[in-house]
Amino acid sequence: MTTPPASDRSPIALWDAFWSRDAAALPPTPVVAEIVKALGPRIAEARVLEIGAGTGRDIVALARAGAAAFANDRSSAALSRIRERAAAEAVSVEVSDADLRALPYPDGFFDVVYSVGVVEHFTDVDSVLREQSRLVRPGGLLVVDVPQTFNPWTVYKHACMLFGRWAYGWETEYSLFDLRRFAKRHGLRVRSVYWWGEHLTRFKPILDLFDHSPLTAMCIGAVYEKR
Repeated sequence: MTTPPASDRSPIALWDAFWSRDAAALPPTPVVAEIVKALGPRIAEARVLEIGAGTGRDIVALARAGAAAFANDRSSAALSRIRERAAAEAVSVEVSDADLRALPYPDGFFDVVYSVGVVEHFTDVDSVLREQSRLVRPGGLLVVDVPQTFNPWTVYKHACMLFGRWAYGWETEYSLFDLRRFAKRHGLRVRSVYWWGEHLTRFKPILDLFDHSPLTAMCIGAVYEKR
C-alpha cells in the first residue's frame, strides 16, 4: 500500500481549526534570535521567508527587526492571524498560500528561508527541503527547526497519534544526526545548531531539564549555509 502524502495526513482543515481556536499570544521562538545573530546588521537589508508561519510570531518579530518579511501558509486562518499581528505591530509582511513544495518565488530570491515545526509533517521531507534550498541565494541561510527524537514528548505524541488524539495530524521527529545528514543530501553546510523547548503544561519544571542538550531537548534547529 502506498503511503499517502503528508497533506492527506495533516489536512489544511485541521490547521484552519487549530489556528482559529489558538488565541495564545506566545513570544517568538529561538529561531528569531538565531537569524538575527547570524545576519547581524545585514538583517535590515535581508529578504526573509517563513514557511508554515502559523500566527506569525516569528516573522513579525523579524519584520520588526528590519527584514523584508514574507510568510507562507496554506491555512487561511493562519494567514488572517499573521495579517492581524503585523497590523497590530505596524510592520509589513507579504503573505502567500502556496504549496510549500512549489513556492512562487525565483531561485535564490531570499537571504533566509526558515520553518519551525513544519517539515516533520511531510513524509517526502527531501522534496520539502529541496524546494526550501532552491529559494536561498548562495551564501544565504536555511533554518530547519523540528521536534527532537529523544525526548518524552516523542513518546506522548506517538501514543496520542495511535489513539487518534493528536491535534496536529501525522508527524515524525528528527535527531541532531538527521539534521547533519540533511546538509550532506542538499548541498548545505551546518553553521550552527540550537535546541529548546516550549512546555505549556504543569510538568514544565521537569520537562525543562531535558532542554539543556541537543540530544534530549524537545526541539532542535539547524542553521545551514547554502554552498
